[in-house]
Amino acid sequence: MFCPNCGTESQTANSYCKRCGEWLPDLKASRVKWGGETPEQHLKIMLFLNGFSAIAALFSAILLYTTQLPGGMKWPVALAAALCVSIAAWQVSTFFIGLKLRRRLKRGRDENAIQPALKETGSAPALNAADTSQFIGAQSITENTTEILTPLPERMRGEKR
Repeated sequence: MFCPNCGTESQTANSYCKRCGEWLPDLKASRVKWGGETPEQHLKIMLFLNGFSAIAALFSAILLYTTQLPGGMKWPVALAAALCVSIAAWQVSTFFIGLKLRRRLKRGRDENAIQPALKETGSAPALNAADTSQFIGAQSITENTTEILTPLPERMRGEKR
């Protein structure tokens, strides 16, 4: 697969381009997309649903408590209201975790944008050639071992016993 933004080849579908960071959707997939194509779109939808469900759970708990206050609260209603409050607390915590994740992804993308020299050249700077003069010129491990590869009967014919 080629990146439509920079043209880099050998890319994987449903991932980010290794060179420019563009999202590469799987164009061959024929399944229905319910949450967007990119991880950023998934995160945005998740944040919306977490916020909405937290507000709905809190509203449900408030309604349950207010309808039962004048005549005394029965235990099933109190339990349902307590569960609504705990659901709201859970959704609020996952909402803030999602916000942290979104900030972290944005910060990572911004840090990658800071290195324009790498993007202009298209590759990382190369290392200098290694200085191997200080090493001993060791012989190869496989040197003079080809005689082992000859068949055994021929070796025995050539040797005198």
